[in-house]
Amino acid sequence: MEPEAQRPLKPATAAPGNWFAQHAIGLGTLVIGALAIVVATLRQDALWTMPDWRMTVPFFVAAGVGTVVSIARREGLPVLPLAGLGLAAVTLVLGWFLVMAAIVVVTAIIILIMSTVM
Repeated sequence: MEPEAQRPLKPATAAPGNWFAQHAIGLGTLVIGALAIVVATLRQDALWTMPDWRMTVPFFVAAGVGTVVSIARREGLPVLPLAGLGLAAVTLVLGWFLVMAAIVVVTAIIILIMSTVM
């Protein structure tokens, strides 16, 4: 048996087990963000208007709590909760985001057309 000083140390987050179990809070936060986008998109009258804050703020708060818990647990993949928080944040300004996205897409198409013609 080898002495204690020569054994390699294992990180605390490298517990054996299922990947989904290790990243459960991050995946849950990503699902909350995606659900926020779906609910905000389906519940507003026109896509270019701002959604009701009473509907979007609870999703944003839940995603924020999930992000903090996931990072505190050191799940090892911070992109999952941060993406969920980003999706929930986009729902707060969904109308503005969609209008800006449309402008960027049209501008990119115009630039592509002009660069091939010229």
